[in-house]
Amino acid sequence: MPNIAKLLEQNDAGFKRYTGIHKATFEQILEAMQEHEASKTKSGRPSDLSLKAQILLALTYWREYRTLYHIGMDFNVHESLFLQQQYTIAIKPRY
Repeated sequence: MPNIAKLLEQNDAGFKRYTGIHKATFEQILEAMQEHEASKTKSGRPSDLSLKAQILLALTYWREYRTLYHIGMDFNVHESLFLQQQYTIAIKPRY
């Protein structure tokens, strides 16, 4: 799994080089996702990945277009979980 703490400690240029977006944009995405998560009713099984990891997982895929198998190996999840996470992140509404 990518070292999320180490990645978030990177300067803006290093973070953008890995993810394709600026740290400020990542923080805005994270804030919007946290608001959405707080507003929804909890049902079903909670995700094995933190919200930051879910966002980084999607950004890694969109940035590098690696196979789901390889991303699953990096994030220590099954590739089918990735499809769920990517779909969830891609369609989150912003009101």
